[in-house]
Amino acid sequence: MRTGSTQYPGAAVLSVTAAWRAGAGMVRYSPPLGDSTPSLGLPSPAAAVLATHPETVFDGGDLRSCSAWVIGSGTDPLLRAEPEHKRLLKLLNGADPVVVDAGALELVGARKGAIAAPTIITPHHGEFTKLWRSCGLGELPRWWGDLRDNGSSDRVGTSHLAEAALCLAGCLRVSVLLKGSVTVAATPNGRHLASGPATPWLASAGTGDVLAGILGALAATHSAEVRADPELFAELGATAATLHDAAARLAADDPAGNGSGHPITALDVAAAIPSAWESLRKLDAG
Repeated sequence: MRTGSTQYPGAAVLSVTAAWRAGAGMVRYSPPLGDSTPSLGLPSPAAAVLATHPETVFDGGDLRSCSAWVIGSGTDPLLRAEPEHKRLLKLLNGADPVVVDAGALELVGARKGAIAAPTIITPHHGEFTKLWRSCGLGELPRWWGDLRDNGSSDRVGTSHLAEAALCLAGCLRVSVLLKGSVTVAATPNGRHLASGPATPWLASAGTGDVLAGILGALAATHSAEVRADPELFAELGATAATLHDAAARLAADDPAGNGSGHPITALDVAAAIPSAWESLRKLDAG
């Protein structure tokens, strides 16, 4: 995990917690190189992770091979130090599967079609828009405004979302997990799957960090398969979104996903992952 920063140490905690809860056998945390000194009495992201999960392994930022990487959650590209920038580029040019979230998305957008590692990116509506424009794909479809104005995909058919996600995946040559009420996973070679609609209680700060951690754990669990066939990210992305939603429904006491129940935090979602995992396993067995 190369997530979090002095500005957003909580993102490191949320993504690491989710990775542990989603079945990772070992989680290693690599603090961002050249990060600024914490202010306001905040802990460094590494200290925050250690206080929450002492079982986590820490290193000094080297690039030893591992099952999968999660990068970008809780980071700001404008504040990223040059040593960290270079390390992230090395990961994207490596062989290990990479989950790219939030502040690292621009690295993929700037190198469209030139990412060597098996990679999946996790943009929300605004981030997707920026990546679309960086690819020179022209104006987004007219229905795209419904997502922006309503904050959900209730008015937009899944086929439209899939078409847009597939187009961006083909341009960037990486898999895309387009997050929303309905989340769509699309691959460069045309595979796509959808999950949702999700409970509206997931529209809470930090839940994207949790989703990145879940997806990282699934990528690590299936690392050999993803290396052999990166198109597997369609199934892993949709599975991560489904598990994420199931955990939120349990945490909010909203089994129907219709907004009943009560407000939750991102950490509540992460804590509910094991119970959600078990409920989905029983559903599959049935």
